[in-house]
Amino acid sequence: MSHLNMIQTLLSEVLNFFTLSITTLTTSNIILLILVLLLTIICYTSYRKPFNAPPRFPILLSILRRKYDFINKGPLELIQDGYKSLGDIFRIQLFHQSVVFLIGPQAHKIFFESKDTQLSQREVYTFTIPVFGKNIVYDASPKIMQQQLKFMNKGLNLMNMKAHVGKIVMEAEEWFDKWPQTGQIDLIKEFSELIILTASRCLLGKEIRENVHQEFAHLYQQLSDGMSHLSFFFPNAPTNAHKKRNLARIKISKIFENIIKQRRINQNIEYDDFLQVLIDARYLDDSLPTDNEITGLLLAALFAGQHTSNITSTWMGLLLIKYKSEWMSKLLDEQKQIMYKYHGELSLDSLSEMNLLHAVMKETLRLYPPLVFLMRKVLEPISYNGYIISKGDIAVVSPSVAHRISDVFKNPNEFNPERFLGENAEDQIEKFSFIAFGGGRHSCLGERFAYLQVKTIWSILLRKFDFELCQEHPEPDYSTLVVGPKAPCMVKFKRKIDSL
Repeated sequence: MSHLNMIQTLLSEVLNFFTLSITTLTTSNIILLILVLLLTIICYTSYRKPFNAPPRFPILLSILRRKYDFINKGPLELIQDGYKSLGDIFRIQLFHQSVVFLIGPQAHKIFFESKDTQLSQREVYTFTIPVFGKNIVYDASPKIMQQQLKFMNKGLNLMNMKAHVGKIVMEAEEWFDKWPQTGQIDLIKEFSELIILTASRCLLGKEIRENVHQEFAHLYQQLSDGMSHLSFFFPNAPTNAHKKRNLARIKISKIFENIIKQRRINQNIEYDDFLQVLIDARYLDDSLPTDNEITGLLLAALFAGQHTSNITSTWMGLLLIKYKSEWMSKLLDEQKQIMYKYHGELSLDSLSEMNLLHAVMKETLRLYPPLVFLMRKVLEPISYNGYIISKGDIAVVSPSVAHRISDVFKNPNEFNPERFLGENAEDQIEKFSFIAFGGGRHSCLGERFAYLQVKTIWSILLRKFDFELCQEHPEPDYSTLVVGPKAPCMVKFKRKIDSL
């Protein structure tokens, strides 16, 4: 389509849009739409399609022609339309930026197996710098970033997982013992508060959990509030949320500086938490991580796990209660058999044998992945399927879209945990089919801890309580960077007389 024809089509569609909705548009909406239109036309007329570029999905025309439900569906319908009409690789033009979507296992290979010199995380996650800190993870050089990720990986290895189980069990049982015999709860609120406790105990250290937990939880919430959609584009915009975020980061640094100082003085005391792993870490040049770097890495681990575990625990509960007639008896049988085998002890070994519970969590993550998009900056041109992804483009994969491809997952909109069990598990047929935790060289370091934490919590809940829904199944909340169910998520509970 020529630039002239494209502009004529755009103007025609905008005129139709105005004709249909002029009565509902405010003056400010009209001015904004005109500005967006003018900017889009300027970008289209100045943009030159690179040689062999992926096919372009006409995002503005599509939005004008079809009323997408961005409130309840976010951008997913639009991306699904791009996949259906153009295949597993296509691009959209967001003003001056070309964004290339790679959808499906074959296209995912390019995304997850490319080298850091080709596709880079650092450039697209700069919005995390005000929270994590300077020279930490995405703000560090590639060499330092790799070393920091190794520190984090060591803190979340199998040996440390064994120590974490007992801590999570203790926190969860204390939390649930406070519930009455019967009542109603907001699942997402309960899990948010519980998981910050378990994370504090396992990751941040007993000093935070036992002495300054309330203060830290308040400061952490301010950090979290300072990471919004606006923050993604303008991380240093002079907003009230950003000001509170910056002050909270300073206060948290001071808290950890005092704790780290005391631990280094009292080296005869042994600790088995993530904080101590970072204190003991050494860079390749034998230098120590600074207190600020340790704080930033702790926050990076906490942000990576707290929101996603909270959200996954909530969705998992909602799905189990919704489909309890099909799955609850099977889950309880599994719990009964394994807990009997291990004499009632919930441990890393017993949890590892809860295959159906594991599959339930995995199916939950397939249907409702907390991260809708994973992104990389293209540093070197990459070829795929006859197309060239150009330097400067943003490459994107979408777990939310990819997990509902019918050619990959049978009846993709159905809740069926057994699709992940047995030799013919659907995610094992082709690599990178299931990407809730990413994949390749940058798969999520906290995957093992996430499964451990969520499975521990729900193993306890399944054995102690019966649940019923008391509202409709909620829609995802796309107003946040990490997508969970719209709150509240109210359920009824009743304590079992004879728990397993």
